[in-house]
Amino acid sequence: MVDRHGLLAAARAGGATLAITAATQVAAPSFVAPVAATCVAGVLAFELTRIGRRLLRSLAFLDADVSQVQAFVALNDRLVTRRPLPPMRDYAIAPDFGLALVQLIADERPQLVVETGSGVSTLIIAYLLEKLGRGRLISLEQEPTHAARTRAELERHGLSAFAQVVDAPLAPVIIDGVTYRWHSTRALDALSGIDLVVDDSPPRTLGANLRYASLPTFAPKLSPRGTFVMNYITSEELDVLARWKRELPEFRHELHATKKGHAILRRAPGGQVESAQL
Repeated sequence: MVDRHGLLAAARAGGATLAITAATQVAAPSFVAPVAATCVAGVLAFELTRIGRRLLRSLAFLDADVSQVQAFVALNDRLVTRRPLPPMRDYAIAPDFGLALVQLIADERPQLVVETGSGVSTLIIAYLLEKLGRGRLISLEQEPTHAARTRAELERHGLSAFAQVVDAPLAPVIIDGVTYRWHSTRALDALSGIDLVVDDSPPRTLGANLRYASLPTFAPKLSPRGTFVMNYITSEELDVLARWKRELPEFRHELHATKKGHAILRRAPGGQVESAQL
């Protein structure tokens, strides 16, 4: 990586130097040599700074991946599976969030779980419910191909009795008279008393602030002890969380520094309004 970037830096420095030298040759021939030297030094300094920043980012990613190996080992220790789990990379949940789910479900012992977006998390939650010996998971999936893939994985792992993947494409959802795009809510119509929501969809690639509708939609359907978890926190999700804090102040927010970041929201005891800032 460094050799390739070094060659690119040298090429850009050479190109810039030739261009400026040619211009200086026409305008002030006696200054060609010092101008060329200054140009080379400036361009190389700029390129070396770029390479340094790229290396620092790469080291940060490497450090994060090492920590995920530790989390994956701990996850395997606590979650006995009949088949290997699919790869936990790219859009899939990270191992440290999977480990957080293990602890959360062990503590909360939910009876009814709903998640937005299906995949590795679906398998993990279903295995945990099987371990509890009760409960069921409803997974809302907007992509039909991905929904079919997750159903097939549930079948292979022998978990279909504990989890159901529902096709829930993006559709208009009305909240306080305003129309938003979110998962079709038909699968939620007959549900109430949800103990745990795992929010990880829709993806940002489909539009801005699509995840805003999630908590306002689920809040009336949560059980008194219901917990809402948002996985994958970026600046956009932080804005959504801040808006929820203003509009649904009865929920307390906890931010957790996992690889992709996640937040846990619970109603304050006795409906007390949360006054702390996010």
